[in-house]
Amino acid sequence: MKRILVIFLLIGCSLKVPPITITNAQTAAEKQMVGEDRELEKEGWMIGSIQSSTNGQNNQEKLAKEDSDPEIRAHRVRLNYLSTEIKKYKTDGILGETPLGFIKLNPLASSLPTYVNYEIPAKRKRVEDVILFLNESRKFIIEKEMITQKKKGKKEDELLKLKQTLIDEYYKNVSIGEYFETTQGRWEKYQ
Repeated sequence: MKRILVIFLLIGCSLKVPPITITNAQTAAEKQMVGEDRELEKEGWMIGSIQSSTNGQNNQEKLAKEDSDPEIRAHRVRLNYLSTEIKKYKTDGILGETPLGFIKLNPLASSLPTYVNYEIPAKRKRVEDVILFLNESRKFIIEKEMITQKKKGKKEDELLKLKQTLIDEYYKNVSIGEYFETTQGRWEKYQ
């Protein structure tokens, strides 16, 4: 009986796979996926990657390749390595960005449904380690960049602006649904 069914399926049905195109630019299919395009493709298949439209590299990877300082490059590579894990923790509401350009545990997390996943001591330890590593790298990059710019003869007010720009780059990296600290001790969910 099984053989007859298999033969019937092979003879009677055909599966036509559409052509697959890989591009570095945002395609019409990606525009449909993110809602920028109103017309939907009929019977189309789409396999997407967030990084496909940036040539497979995120901003930290690009910066890591461009840096001539091996220490800064190493810290940028570390940030890139931790980025997926950080994104998950931020999405779960466990971590949030602070106005100082660092991340820390969200004090509102204990009321979230995802919090139970982080009560396991080993998981909690991992989150704490990731916070330590990430903040250490961010601090190093900011300080090293300030030293480099000071050696190039930048004035104090220019250095302060540069430092704030670097801090803002991290602080403004908050997506919808993630938490951030607005002022010391006051947390909000980005809507």
